Amino acid sequence: MLNLLYSNIFNHCDTPRPWGIYFQDSATPQMEGLVELHDNIMFYLVTILFGVGWILISIVRNYNNVKSPISHKYLNHGKDVPTRKCSKFNYSPLIHKVFTTTRYYSTSPKENDDNIPAKFYDDAYSMKNTILEENKGKSGIYMLTNQLTGDIYVGQSTDISKRFKNYFNISYLNSKPGYIINRALLKYGYSKFSLTILEYCDISDLTIREQYYFDKLEMAPPTQYNILKIAASSLGFKPSEDTKDKISNALKGVYIGDKSALFGRSHLEETKKLMSLKKAVAGYFFLIILNQKKKKKKENNPLYGKTHNEDTIELMSQKALGRKHSDETKLKMSTKHGNTVNIYEKSSLSAPQPHEEFYLIGSFVSARRAAKFLDMSGSTVIRYMNSGAIYKNRYKFASK
Repeated sequence: MLNLLYSNIFNHCDTPRPWGIYFQDSATPQMEGLVELHDNIMFYLVTILFGVGWILISIVRNYNNVKSPISHKYLNHGKDVPTRKCSKFNYSPLIHKVFTTTRYYSTSPKENDDNIPAKFYDDAYSMKNTILEENKGKSGIYMLTNQLTGDIYVGQSTDISKRFKNYFNISYLNSKPGYIINRALLKYGYSKFSLTILEYCDISDLTIREQYYFDKLEMAPPTQYNILKIAASSLGFKPSEDTKDKISNALKGVYIGDKSALFGRSHLEETKKLMSLKKAVAGYFFLIILNQKKKKKKENNPLYGKTHNEDTIELMSQKALGRKHSDETKLKMSTKHGNTVNIYEKSSLSAPQPHEEFYLIGSFVSARRAAKFLDMSGSTVIRYMNSGAIYKNRYKFASK
């Protein structure tokens, strides 16, 4: 009876129920392995499902290059123009203030050209490949905008793609630190700058169109990164004295000899005559100016045009007679007009030639006073000093 009861219980457990979502209890090792494999597969499938679902939901809710940089990078990879960034032209308020909403694409300037930019890239770093690809071989006017400070830079290029290959080259930026825009790119990073292609135009119109945008952007905050305010010209730009000195020192001794622009050339006779005439005219005017200065100097003299009478001249003459300078005055005059002479004496008269040593025994304001010290003539002192010879194998004279 007990065996029958146990048999009914085990048979009931081994039999699947209607609408059951589980397998029949395994009765063999093979079936037990299949059930375990099924359970493991279902666990990993559910885990993957929740993971992928979380990623998709986060992308939908937080889709931008700050909150989800990984998805932003790979979802935009390989696209010619990301739809969200370029086709809608989500440009900054600064650009919107300058340009109206008329869409305009042209390769030649027009009189009535109130337009939005030809292209806009809100992140120069993430859209680097797109910038280089889309602007290959195209000439035009571009604008870099610092999204943190609002400062802008307007420039022209015959090939915008090549220009930005240089901008994206750190070595190039470091080699030209004089450009403010280069220092700004290094300081803030490419991702903090947006690029606006203001318009594409012919190479012959680049300077005109660049100047047009210089003038037009005066309505907006000033272009802080542009040193020059006139397109393709240094008019109005004054380098500092320090910059001038650096340029002068850098060019010293560079363009000389065969590197000179006039190396191997000769002037025509007509040119030489013109140069001579120019020098003669310049010399003539120089003499006139010099005479005017002398005349002005004379006129400023309180005694200009005046002469001493005979009595005054006689008194001045009598006063000058018998005038003697003091020793202190004579010393000052000798010091000012004379040449200093130092006398050195050999330390040992018996020392051989290679081991001669001299020490200073006196310093005099003139050769005459030095000669008087040794009871000799001044001309002899000067002769020995110039030749470097030793006087009486004992004394040596030097100016220092």
